[in-house]
Amino acid sequence: MFSGQGSHYYGMGRGLFETHPVFRASLQSLDSLFQELGGPSVLSEIYRGDRTAADWFDRLCFSHPAIFMIELALFEALKAEGIEADCLLGASLGEYTAAAAAGVLSAEEIARCIAHQVKIIEALCPRGTMLAVLGDARMFEREQVFRDNAELAAVNFDNHFVVSGLSDDVSRIVAWLDSARVVHQRLPVAYPFHSRWMDVAADPYRRHLASLTARKPSVPLMSCETAGLVDVLEPAHFWRIVRAPIRFREAVRALEEAQDDGCLYVDLGPTGTLASFAKHNLKSGSRSEAITVLSPFSPGSKGLGRLKEAHRRDRSDQRSSARGAQPVSREEKRKVYLFPGQGSQARGMGAELFKEFPELTATADRVLGYSIERLCREDPERQLDQTQFTQPALFVVNALLLARRRQSGERLAFVAGHSLGEYNALLAADAFDFETGLRLVQERAALMARAKDGGMAAVLGLDEATVGKVLADNRLDEIALANYNGARQFILAGPRESVSRAQPLFLGAGALAYVPLRVSGAFHSRYMEPARREFEGFLAGFDFRPLAVPVIANVSGAPYEPGQIARMLAEQLTKPVRWDRTLEFLLRQGDLEIEEVGPGDVLTKLLAKVRKAGATAPGPAVRLEEQGGAPVDTALRATNGVATNGVAQRSLARVETPPPAAQEAARRAPDAARPRLSAESLGSAAFRQAYGLRYAYVCGAMFRGIASEQLVVRAARAGILSFFGTGGLDMARVEQAIARIQGELRAGEPYGMNLVHNPRLPSIEEETVDVLLKHGIRNVEAAAFMQVTPALVRYRLKGLRRGAGGAVEVRHRILAKVSRPEITEAFLAPAPERIVQRLVQDGRLTAEEARLGAEVPMADDLCVEADSGGRTEHRSPIVLLPTILRLRDRLVERYRGGFKICVGAAGGIGTPEAAAAVFVLGADFILTGSINQCTVESGVSSVVKDTLEQVNIQDTDYAPAGDMFEMGAKVQVLRKSVLFPARAKKLYELYRQHGSLDEIDPEVRAKIEQRYFRRSLDEVYREIRERLLREDPREIEKADQDPKHKMALVFRWYFGHSLRLAIEGDEGSRVDHQVHCGPALGAFNQWVKGTALASWRNRHVDEIAQELMRSTAEYLNQRFAALIA
Repeated sequence: MFSGQGSHYYGMGRGLFETHPVFRASLQSLDSLFQELGGPSVLSEIYRGDRTAADWFDRLCFSHPAIFMIELALFEALKAEGIEADCLLGASLGEYTAAAAAGVLSAEEIARCIAHQVKIIEALCPRGTMLAVLGDARMFEREQVFRDNAELAAVNFDNHFVVSGLSDDVSRIVAWLDSARVVHQRLPVAYPFHSRWMDVAADPYRRHLASLTARKPSVPLMSCETAGLVDVLEPAHFWRIVRAPIRFREAVRALEEAQDDGCLYVDLGPTGTLASFAKHNLKSGSRSEAITVLSPFSPGSKGLGRLKEAHRRDRSDQRSSARGAQPVSREEKRKVYLFPGQGSQARGMGAELFKEFPELTATADRVLGYSIERLCREDPERQLDQTQFTQPALFVVNALLLARRRQSGERLAFVAGHSLGEYNALLAADAFDFETGLRLVQERAALMARAKDGGMAAVLGLDEATVGKVLADNRLDEIALANYNGARQFILAGPRESVSRAQPLFLGAGALAYVPLRVSGAFHSRYMEPARREFEGFLAGFDFRPLAVPVIANVSGAPYEPGQIARMLAEQLTKPVRWDRTLEFLLRQGDLEIEEVGPGDVLTKLLAKVRKAGATAPGPAVRLEEQGGAPVDTALRATNGVATNGVAQRSLARVETPPPAAQEAARRAPDAARPRLSAESLGSAAFRQAYGLRYAYVCGAMFRGIASEQLVVRAARAGILSFFGTGGLDMARVEQAIARIQGELRAGEPYGMNLVHNPRLPSIEEETVDVLLKHGIRNVEAAAFMQVTPALVRYRLKGLRRGAGGAVEVRHRILAKVSRPEITEAFLAPAPERIVQRLVQDGRLTAEEARLGAEVPMADDLCVEADSGGRTEHRSPIVLLPTILRLRDRLVERYRGGFKICVGAAGGIGTPEAAAAVFVLGADFILTGSINQCTVESGVSSVVKDTLEQVNIQDTDYAPAGDMFEMGAKVQVLRKSVLFPARAKKLYELYRQHGSLDEIDPEVRAKIEQRYFRRSLDEVYREIRERLLREDPREIEKADQDPKHKMALVFRWYFGHSLRLAIEGDEGSRVDHQVHCGPALGAFNQWVKGTALASWRNRHVDEIAQELMRSTAEYLNQRFAALIA
């Protein structure tokens, strides 16, 4: 049973989310799906750290998807436990979940329906409420007060009904009920569902529903709208679910009438209310039971345990009473089928099967256009080893063997297949029928067979670290790791010549064998991207059923998530096969009986080798974070080694194994006491929710577009906040960047632009703010501000308005970088009154915006900037972060609106240990910079990136800052292979010692002209003068009157010139490159040394973020275990 609105609360399902891998994976997948549809992160809202089950939870954009997500995830979790429904019942919104569970519509289709419904209701329907009444349901018809002020929304049992109406009208009913001493409860619902007030949404929602094609339910479906079983669901039915009364009482009684032996009613809603309602509808003597799984008052694991016991008793009773039933041992092992892939074919395979299954054989002949039996038994034209023939043949033989095994009635716990074999695993899980599977394989085989000039080779006897080192040391970036088979077996893929050239390198490194494979393509690597795109389009024409058995995916080595079949099958072409993780996952599940279903025994032998090597010891069922629960499109994994663009890497987690005592203490500790951190749970949930993020992680802006459009877009699509680097760019270039970013991010993905303080030219700040407001930029990173400026105030206060609840609604968010307490105080305070009034007088703010500005701080979030690359004050994060946190806690109390100002950390963060340290200190998020400069997406030149990937922690230095040259401000820059730091210091020394250029010793002047500027200082000044005559003539007047100012202008030219040389990659002037960089990059380089990430060409900003956060969570989990010991 699936319940609807009113059954939700903050924290629902938290216990299962933390402990049950399938439940958690399903929730995360569905959450990503709703975010892709333009909504916020629902999970971040459900599990907010500042909310409890007692807090009101009525925002439709969260509650509607949340109920569906929790219920469908719980349904998937029960399936994984072997508990399947004989009938599905949905009440109100719960009917949408029931439809998804029954395969009437896919999870994605239902999610679209819900997302569209939310938008229409919020846009058109009046706000209202729903009221549950614990009294005789006939009261509604008897008492005029009900009929005058509300409509009947539901009858759940004789003495429980729900009314729906506008808030003021329902308040009259509440007053009457209070006077009559009738128990009632307002539901946390903001709209009057199941009433005439919803009719305004009917036509637009029906138009959306008209495009749907509903399928026949795979499980009998009981509707609370019709109070009967429904075999065909027309699109209009999904509107009636919203509008018509809920007939739960009648639905349960209909089920009772149909089932003499009784039913086990399992409430998969968040609160268990339907279980209670069901019990009240049972007649005396009924053999039915009702069970609650989730409840605000107990962890879901207890409810799941009760259900499993009841299910065991029910199945036992059925077996005992069945005629001719055989006793089944309680110790019967759970079965797992493994299906082999290409390489297992052999002439003669399946010879005895084709006559045994003539209908399937005939179907195969019809689809393929040739005799599958003749190909497999005789192979007269020697086609069996050709990809376009091999794959369909293997799929058919595997499928026939599966059909034979199914006759035994074995129940499966999991299925998995190696490469092609994954299609047979999906067939075993009922994702599609035999013919559909064969057509998919036929197309896949044809696409793969067209791949040319590729090669593959098997490497035996080396561990993953050594394989990665050979590739990295020899700069074989073009070779990808295509298969991680376990037991020191790997498959490489890449250009044929490169794969051939690598053979002596691997044998020289100690490989037992290096075996080139007879293939024409570099399968399971980035070289298959054209095939992936074409196959993705082909897959779009198919509908897939919900999985009846958990399938372990090649791409992730973890169970498939709902609605991901097409995506995973397409990605399988370009992503490596993680068979090592598949075996690891299965072996951790406890006592499983694993059997290979296919010709040969290659997987059986591989499994035996893995078991013998002890690579994966059996243990407790794997938690999500241990099984790669993050989305499968992320190419980096923290736990067992990783593959970026198919290139091998060893494990980046690289954290110490806790001592035996720590492991024993962690094992004995109760579940609630064990740290269960994941990449997604680190940091502040409020921060993630505010920006719609997946991780409490920010990619900071790097000026002059080094934090480029590509960087921002890639990060945003991964649920990571990033800021484009506007500093040093003209406004036309900034607008160009905004246009490109907004053109590519159309689904509400998080991003922003930075605003850099410019004390010399405040007009630059003003122009930047003009552009940001013009293009609707909602998020800004404020950097280098020594004080709050008019431009910053104008951006912050523009668009302020009073919300319906009385709180001030802020349109423009500011994340302010701070490194001093006094600057922090300025950002935690409202905008300075004098600046606000001046802006009002100038017509740049309205009086209302000014009044509301007094109620909000200048910043939404602060980022404590320690010793970072670029401008720095050399602060220690250990000292600075706790100080700013205490200051925040003290100063935010002044705001009545309950502002949650998050405080993050930046500077020096390039390893899991560093990130863990600031999270432990209390950081709500982390912000990285230097490590992102050395990525594919960075806007700096490849020449600079080649140098950056080699730096160590000692390879940076401090130099004068060009934009604040006269003030003596410092920037942290690259020292390795360049002379810029020394030359910049020399220029600042000359500036301090002399009053003008003419005072400089002629020999010294000649030296800096020849070596630094490579032109005369007079030429430099003429160039500066021409530019400033256009941009700021006052600067020329000042320089003509003040020789020292003229000297500053000339010396500052060198700083701008050195930046341009680095960004453009001028190799002839490499020694003058100015590259802002902190030691975090050196630490990162050491962390990834010996892996494919050693090369910047394999570094992508989103994958670095995901890997760093996952490894940080893993590190903290292990350290907590050690500390507990």
